[in-house]
Amino acid sequence: MLRWYGYLGLLLMLAAEINFYAAVQPFATWYIVIIWYGYILFVDSIVYMRRGKSIITSYPKEFLFMLLISVPFWLIFELYNLFTLSWHYINYVWYVHLFDFTTILPAVMETFTLTNAFGVGKRFDLKPSKHLGAKPGRHAGPIRLLVLLGGIVMILPALVGPIGFILMWISLCFFFDPLNYLVGRPSLLQKASIGERSALIRASIAGLVMGFFWELWNYQAYPKWYYTLPSFIINIKLFAMPLEGYIGYTAFGASVFLFYAFFRGYLFKGRNELLNM
Repeated sequence: MLRWYGYLGLLLMLAAEINFYAAVQPFATWYIVIIWYGYILFVDSIVYMRRGKSIITSYPKEFLFMLLISVPFWLIFELYNLFTLSWHYINYVWYVHLFDFTTILPAVMETFTLTNAFGVGKRFDLKPSKHLGAKPGRHAGPIRLLVLLGGIVMILPALVGPIGFILMWISLCFFFDPLNYLVGRPSLLQKASIGERSALIRASIAGLVMGFFWELWNYQAYPKWYYTLPSFIINIKLFAMPLEGYIGYTAFGASVFLFYAFFRGYLFKGRNELLNM
C-alpha cells in the first residue's frame, strides 16, 4: 500500500494535468510546482512500499535540506545560461520559478532512491576485491589533478558562448566527483573503484527519467521555457528538447547525486542507505 501522501501526490498530478486543459488561474501559473511535488510524494511513497522506509518518512531533515539546496544548485545553471543563452522563459513570474527550483534536486534524488530500491544495474557490480580500494591513497596526486581539471571545465561554459550548452551539463560531474573522492564523500569514481558500477547507472537513469518528465511537463505548462540551441544540434525533438539533448540529463543526474553528496557531509554524518551514501 502507498503511504497516504502517495495518493495525495497522484491527486496533485491528476489535478495539474486536468488544469492543463482548463487553464484555471492561479493554478495554471503554479502548474510545474504542483505536478512536481505530486511526483515527489508519489515516488517517495513507492519507495516506502518497496523498502519500508523512504526519504520523507525516515530522513525528513535530509528531505528539507534537499529542498533548500536545490535552489542554489539550479542557479549555477542559470548563471551558465547568462553566457550560453540556451533557454528563455515566457510568462515568467520570479517567485513561482523560485518554487519550481526547489523541486529539481529532490525529484532526481527520489528517482535515484526508486532505482536503488529496485536494484537497477546491480548485475554490473563486481565482487569486492582486496585490490580495489575506497580511499584515494597513493592516487591522491592524480585525483587532485582531476579536481583542478574539473574546476577548469566548470569555467569553460562561461567562456565559449552557445557551445557551452554541452559543457555545462558535465562540468559539475568533472569537478565534484574527484573532489568527493578526495575528501572521503560518496563519489561515483570511488564507487566504481570498489566494483559498484551500478551507482553511476542509477544516477544516470534518474536524470534521464527526470528529464523526460521535465520536458513533457514544461511542454504543457503555462510559464515555460524554450530553447535556443547551437545550429549544429540536430532538430529532431521530443517535446521542446532535441533528442540528443536528453543525453545531457544522464550527466545531470550524476551531477545532482555528487552535489548533494558533497554538501550533505557538512550536516549529516550517518549513512543514508536509500541514497547509497
